[in-house]
Amino acid sequence: MTDPATPSAQPTSVVRIGLPGDREVTHRDVAANGARFHIAELGDGPLVLLLHGFPQFWWTWRHQLVALADAGFRAVA
Repeated sequence: MTDPATPSAQPTSVVRIGLPGDREVTHRDVAANGARFHIAELGDGPLVLLLHGFPQFWWTWRHQLVALADAGFRAVA
């Protein structure tokens, strides 16, 4: 069995989408306590962490990511 937190080559079925308006979102996987989590980041500055519930995903926060980045924050969902 493979540990989900072990870094590996990204499967070809993974799709990383950007934001409308050609905003460059950084996507990455973060390992924590044996689990792997996908995060989307936008902006620089103090960190603002946006958490969503199941079954939503980072796209739920797309408008807030842009607004927070424009206000000088590093928004991560």
